[in-house]
Formats: sequence, structure tokens, C-alpha cells
Amino acid sequence: MIYDVLIIGGGAAGYGTALTLASVEDKFDWAKDKKYLMIDNNESDINKASFFNLSGVEFGIGGDKLLENLSDQLSNFNSCSKVNDTVTKILKEDELFIVSTTTKTFKSKIVVIATGMHKFKIICDNIEILTHNNIMKPNKCYLKNNDNKISNNLYVAGLASGIKTMFAIANGDGVKVACDIFEQWTQKKAVAHDSLKDAIV
Repeated sequence: MIYDVLIIGGGAAGYGTALTLASVEDKFDWAKDKKYLMIDNNESDINKASFFNLSGVEFGIGGDKLLENLSDQLSNFNSCSKVNDTVTKILKEDELFIVSTTTKTFKSKIVVIATGMHKFKIICDNIEILTHNNIMKPNKCYLKNNDNKISNNLYVAGLASGIKTMFAIANGDGVKVACDIFEQWTQKKAVAHDSLKDAIV
């Protein structure tokens, strides 16, 4: 199978991207046959956090429960599947990306990297790792990008793109990347609203 978008990382940005992409699967002809894949190794810092200022969720919710809720939410959409694995290599081959994990190989037209700020050990051409200076913690990194794009059809979202370290900001950055992909597909300004009517503006 060739996926339309493959998302590496199942944290705030990864779920922001995946849920936004999948949410339009039954709303437009151009979206009905799209297939998405999230690959995550369950190492997100969110697992160890609790949230007291995150809008719209239970006060004090544990990060592990929040991720479980996001996974349940994503399961409502048939267009996106999730694999528990660790990505080791991204290779561009003609117009496709070949994404290798510790156990399998996947093909995708677009890749979104949402791996966080701690490290980047995936083998990939044209990646420049920089020091993350937009946070208070030392020795963190991000991937050089231009408005979330690293190269043609290779995006970065969330803390790996150099933004501040808050769940809402990272989640919104993932949503932005999904909307940028919609614009690429539709050739017009695009957002995904939650209502069935006027989902793309």
C-alpha cells in the first residue's frame, strides 16, 4: 500500500496532524480515497505529564490517559491507521518516501516528522539538526525548516519544528501542517472545521 501521508510520532503534533487529515475523509470527493498512517513508539513525554491548563480536557488529566483518548478519537476514522514501531530511516525514491522501521518498510507520498525535541536519530537526507533555543531546557534540537517544510513533501510539526513546548501549541502546529497539505491538494486556502457543513473554507 502507498499512503498519502505518513506521520512519524504520536504526541501532540502527530495527533493534531492525523486527526485533522482523517476528519475530512467522508466530506469531499478528493479526500475519500486518502490513506494515512501514524507510526509511534510510545515514548512521548506526554505519558509522564499531567495537564491543568489545557482547554477542553479533564482538569489534571494524566498524559497517558490523554493519549489514550486521542487514540480512541482517531479510531473513529477509517482512513488513518496506527502502528507501534520506531522509524529508523527515510529515503526518497522518485516521488515516494520509503520509511523503514525496526520491523517493516512503508511507502508514502508525504511524510510529516513529529518526533519532538529530545533527539533525532532517523537516517534521512537533507535534514539539518539545529539547537532548539525557543524553550527553557538545554540540549534540545529541532529540524531546519521553512514554514514547516523541510523539502518537497517532507514536513516537520510540533517541537521538532522549533516551536515552544506546550501541548496546545504543538497540537496546533500539527493541525497547521495538515491544513497546509489540504492546500497542496486543493490549490486553495483550506481548513478543516468540525461541522459537516463548510468543512473546507
